[in-house]
Amino acid sequence: MSNRRRLARERLEYYLVYLILAYRHLILIVGLLLLAYAVTNISVNRIVGFAALIPAIFLILLGNSYNAVIYTARLGAWIATLWRNDD
Repeated sequence: MSNRRRLARERLEYYLVYLILAYRHLILIVGLLLLAYAVTNISVNRIVGFAALIPAIFLILLGNSYNAVIYTARLGAWIATLWRNDD
């Protein structure tokens, strides 16, 4: 039972890594646009600016770092299979 669950998580992790790497350039562009939006909004409204800055930094990191892609896919696969019942 646990082998099947681990296999499902690893398969999902592999798919997520492939998906993120396929759209890496688009993720980087969205991250840069969100960064520009966050920087302009920090002077107007600090809360909105910093709230947009956190996902912008994450998306830029995801677009540039392979390790960030791996760890994000692992986290996503773990969350997706957390409450799965294979009965």
